[in-house]
Amino acid sequence: MKQTTKTQRLVALHTLVTAYTREAHEKNLLPSDHAALAWFTRFNYLNPVSWALDPHKIPYIAATALIDSYSCLPRRPDMAFTYLWTATNSCYNDLYMKSSGNAESLGDSKAIEKSLAEINKFMQANIALPPDASLAAASSTPADITLDFIGRLPDKTLHFVASYILKGMAIEKHNELAKTKKTNEIRKIHISSSYKTFKSKFPVMFNHFYWTFGQAYSALCTLSETPDKTDVSYGITDSEKSRKITHALGKEIKKILVQIPVIDQFDDLGKPKMQAPSLSGESQRLEFLVFGILYAARNNNAHGNVASRVNSIFSDDRSIVAATWIFLFGYFYLSLILVSLRAIDMDDLHIHALNVSLSGPQ
Repeated sequence: MKQTTKTQRLVALHTLVTAYTREAHEKNLLPSDHAALAWFTRFNYLNPVSWALDPHKIPYIAATALIDSYSCLPRRPDMAFTYLWTATNSCYNDLYMKSSGNAESLGDSKAIEKSLAEINKFMQANIALPPDASLAAASSTPADITLDFIGRLPDKTLHFVASYILKGMAIEKHNELAKTKKTNEIRKIHISSSYKTFKSKFPVMFNHFYWTFGQAYSALCTLSETPDKTDVSYGITDSEKSRKITHALGKEIKKILVQIPVIDQFDDLGKPKMQAPSLSGESQRLEFLVFGILYAARNNNAHGNVASRVNSIFSDDRSIVAATWIFLFGYFYLSLILVSLRAIDMDDLHIHALNVSLSGPQ
């Protein structure tokens, strides 16, 4: 971003944060007729027949959050996702409590893992599709829809995932070297929970990424904590090279999610050893999408780790496209949980076979 544009956006931010008006705020957002918002004219709401026949079947807490979520569309899909996750959180908690009779405590990770275990029982089940000119088949499956979403993953979303992985690796590499050089380590508090989750849940991908991308990225970094101790300066001077590594890792992530290929593995010294399947199968593919993208986005937003996506001085139409994908896939994940809760029927998932095309081009 040019320095003049950055300065202009900071001036606009100053105006809004010191004398807010809705009119001034809306001038900073994409206009309502922008192409990146056109998807909403074809958006399909979850509308189960069973809810109309018996309103008591509607998941009450989730429904109240969904209304707030819808109210943010289409201009603020980032805020819509925040409310959507409230609905999702309520539903996976309910599912965990219903299906884990001996559980003594409730936590997001455990509840999400339980939801994925239940969802994976019907990923190959048929979903009857309505007659529609845009649909080439009469039926689909949750697995098919998931793969379609993966094929439409926006670059900006992939770069977000690649970035937190590479930054986590750079901090750990710095601390490893700091022990031998007796220099200052970066406190572990600066390592994101998203990175820790990725490292623990996807060891084959982690090993591959560490030696094929992480080492090169870490070599570009001269790390230090900022004077106020609230952030890390990565000290990257070759921004073009770091961007290329991040983008290349993003492409590798998408390739793995689509193909689940066998990938290179390395020992502790970086020497090649026997290759291994990148993911254990479709169940781990879904696990990566939920933990690595949805939950990571939720945590970054909820914990104040990143600027508000659409209010950021770096926001553009690609930010809207990325936030729209996250909202639409999150909407699909919520619906899968609702099937597990028996709050909706399998065929109610047909709306996602239509909505997936709104999340971006293949």
